Amino acid sequence: MNYTAASLAKLTNTVLQSYGCNEEEARIVADHLVGANLAGHDSHGIGMLPMYGAQVEDGNLIANQTPEFLPRNGAVSVVDAKKGFGHRMALLALDYAMENVADHGVAILALRDAGHIARVGTYSEYCASKGYVSIHMVNVIGHDPIVAPFGAREGGFSTNPVSMAMPVNNQASPLLDMATSTIAFGKVRVANNKGEQVPPGSLVDAEGLETTDPGPMADSKIGALSAFGAHKGSGLGVFAELMAGALVGTNTIAEAETIPNGVFNNMLSVILDPAAFDDPAAIAARTQTYSDYLRRKQPAKGRDAVLLPGDPENISRKKRLAEGVPVDEQTIAQIIEMAGHFEVEEGVLQNILEKA
Repeated sequence: MNYTAASLAKLTNTVLQSYGCNEEEARIVADHLVGANLAGHDSHGIGMLPMYGAQVEDGNLIANQTPEFLPRNGAVSVVDAKKGFGHRMALLALDYAMENVADHGVAILALRDAGHIARVGTYSEYCASKGYVSIHMVNVIGHDPIVAPFGAREGGFSTNPVSMAMPVNNQASPLLDMATSTIAFGKVRVANNKGEQVPPGSLVDAEGLETTDPGPMADSKIGALSAFGAHKGSGLGVFAELMAGALVGTNTIAEAETIPNGVFNNMLSVILDPAAFDDPAAIAARTQTYSDYLRRKQPAKGRDAVLLPGDPENISRKKRLAEGVPVDEQTIAQIIEMAGHFEVEEGVLQNILEKA
């Protein structure tokens, strides 16, 4: 079913406030989640709400948290999110770090112990909106590792996303936003909810053999996600773990406590001011020229056009704003069920939803 983005935002806001988020935090998180759906990243969209609710119930995700801003060390800023909603914690931490840019031409952020920060590309877009280049690397702790290192049959790290963007007219263009697994776990959940198979090369079963069945992984964490690009993606996932966990955080997934419904993120962000290198307008012009150069390349047979990183998200936004956001019935049912734990009646949420 396709729903209007506005009604999904209202539904998400209602659910988040029932979790204890104040109006500002609920708006930030709702904007982030619905924004992920609009960008085509349903794995990091409103389908995360049941997990967040379970974490709030367990006391592992804290609404309206106040992060701890540690004293700066030159261009380095360290922020302890103390298990607050990662969407708001990350923005507050980036704002704190970016105060350093004027003095150093660069700001380096170490964000620790945040609740799930969801779609990491959002933070590249946020930095670009300020005119800054940025690179972000994230690790995931709190649960058992779910991505198999190259050659393994069991997990050794999690989806460990990487994102980076160049600003052109204060927009992220191009924008790289990817998990170091072939697909995110949320895409396994979405495929399972829809009764679909995952693409080849996405999963391995309990023996380390390739499978396209999402059920065992989605339901019981049997098997593991595959790293993209075989040993190359696996190597990048390992270094995301080291950069965000060993360097920035206080532990890697090898040492972190595993708890029910636990999902916490550490993030290393490097924020660069183009003005420290050259005229920002000249850099933006070179970026745009190169982007246009690539888009003019002849597409491969069966392809309509050459797309740059970030183009699929922009295409998805335009389409879904016009035609509505597709959300499967199972995901809606899961959201309604969890909201019921917080005394939100099903009828209230059903009345909010508007078909596109």
